[in-house]
Amino acid sequence: MKKIYLTLGIVSSLALASCSGFLDKEPSTALPVDGAITSFEDLQNTVNGIGYVVSGERGTYGAEFTLYADLLTNEFAVIKSNNQSVPISSYNLTKYDELATNPYRVHYQGIANANKALETSSQLNDARVKNLQGQLYAWRALLHFDLARMFAHIPSTVANPSAQDSGIPLATEVFAPEYKPTRATLAETYTQIIADFTQAIGMLDEDNGVGYMNKWAALALRARAFLYMGEYANALADANAVINSGAYDFYTPSNYVSVWGAEGTSESIFEFLTTDNYNAQRYSPGYYTDASGYAECAFNVNGKLYKYLSTHPEDVRSKLIKDQTSHKDAPGYYPAKYPGRGGSIYVNNPKIIRLSEVYLIAAEASFYLSGGAAAASFINEIEKNRVEGYTDVASVTIDDIIFEYTKELFAENQIAFAYWRNGKAVINSLGDEIMADNMRAIMPIPQREIDLNSAMVQNPGY
Repeated sequence: MKKIYLTLGIVSSLALASCSGFLDKEPSTALPVDGAITSFEDLQNTVNGIGYVVSGERGTYGAEFTLYADLLTNEFAVIKSNNQSVPISSYNLTKYDELATNPYRVHYQGIANANKALETSSQLNDARVKNLQGQLYAWRALLHFDLARMFAHIPSTVANPSAQDSGIPLATEVFAPEYKPTRATLAETYTQIIADFTQAIGMLDEDNGVGYMNKWAALALRARAFLYMGEYANALADANAVINSGAYDFYTPSNYVSVWGAEGTSESIFEFLTTDNYNAQRYSPGYYTDASGYAECAFNVNGKLYKYLSTHPEDVRSKLIKDQTSHKDAPGYYPAKYPGRGGSIYVNNPKIIRLSEVYLIAAEASFYLSGGAAAASFINEIEKNRVEGYTDVASVTIDDIIFEYTKELFAENQIAFAYWRNGKAVINSLGDEIMADNMRAIMPIPQREIDLNSAMVQNPGY
């Protein structure tokens, strides 16, 4: 599918302009989107524009959210505070904080755009429409899922997923401006997420090009959602479907370092498109992970991850330590997963899901279904593509699997969630143990949403 960059700014400008007068008057869930879809090109432009809308501000995919679950752990450190991501790493987000308000509003704006496009494109007589509508369902599922990861607890870790107001507001249609949402339960939230991914899977093509959802992306993301639900058999089935498709190949020791500055690499199942004109800004993950940038996501040299990488040169992942200890203002060691393209540290495509994570999903699900020996086969496949002279292990523990997440997916928004899903405490930057049920493990609902809607329930403790 042809990539269209020029229209991205136009589409997003129209979408945001259409709701700018409502931002301080209506809840984010109810923000209207003007304009009908009257052609295939209109629908294509809307699909393109969603990625732009949900990645261009603080706290979104193109900024801190790509590093969110890493910043929550003591594997990373703030070398020099620029008052950017520090509220995340210090677990000090407030209900007035931009890092909570922005992702809440922007994610629901993306959902609103998807809903409007689904509603107004239903009469289009074009065989290509089905695939684009599938992408919209997949987007809606992903945005709801990541809102749930930020603003609600992990369903497999709570005593009662059907507790009132335990989930997030669900937006599955075009709402009137006066609409006032209420929170669904966690069970209802994840049921909707799974339903949308399932709908998408039946509509999507198998190859839609870089930056677009395809069938395998929706399957992989549904596997991730099933894992958070503790539905391990379903997670394993979806993961195996992606693995057995043969559509993706592991990075190898010979190309592992270079892939991070490239677009559309062999493991990448879904990634955000970024160019010089599209979300090339200082809120990019490349700027947070560099001494010359915000310098708020460096390796903690006392952390388990850095100690492993710095003492295991046979592991190709050790080459992703960026030594900037000679920098005059923010000396330290930084992750090298966002080196930039075309000479710009701002231009990186965050990888939302890739093949290694699918293998880890399969390992985690297999562990709970069949034990450590069954899980080991998936861990061995990752390790032999990373570690020179690796010898297969016969069995693994859940701690081994979590550390594999840490080694393989650092700086990719995974580490804290892997600990919490499996009943383990995250050690934060202050040395505190944070369990999944801690009120600080989730963000506060933005106060503006409470002010605009008395039916909206705040997360406990905020």
